[in-house]
Amino acid sequence: MDEYKDTITDELLRLAKRNFVSVYHLNMKSETPDVASPLDSTVIMNPNFKINVSFNYRLAHELSHILYGEVQYQSVYQFSEFGKRGEELLAHRNAIRMLMSIEMPSSPLTFMSYYRVPSWLENDVLRTYNELNIVE
Repeated sequence: MDEYKDTITDELLRLAKRNFVSVYHLNMKSETPDVASPLDSTVIMNPNFKINVSFNYRLAHELSHILYGEVQYQSVYQFSEFGKRGEELLAHRNAIRMLMSIEMPSSPLTFMSYYRVPSWLENDVLRTYNELNIVE
């Protein structure tokens, strides 16, 4: 399973590189969240961040702020699994789509379990799964 995780991470990093997004891994305190800075196209990931959500979901979320967000709204975003409005909700939805586009899951619940997606996003996971599943 770690090999699969690394494959997803590698694909996310390739996506960042293709879009000129710099991704840094900094070992910080466990309560320090990951951040995205759309103004300078930079993501800082804290591998020590103690949160239930998976690293790859968090990385996809932060990349989403830069690739699909509105630069003028905020200069820095900190990851929050509870961000339910505006740019945070958009980043959650785009992270789901990004990860499913890399590897379509066998089911929405498998996806949620694997990436440890917050349960309040279940309807977004189902909607995205159904949209992408029809395309394939």
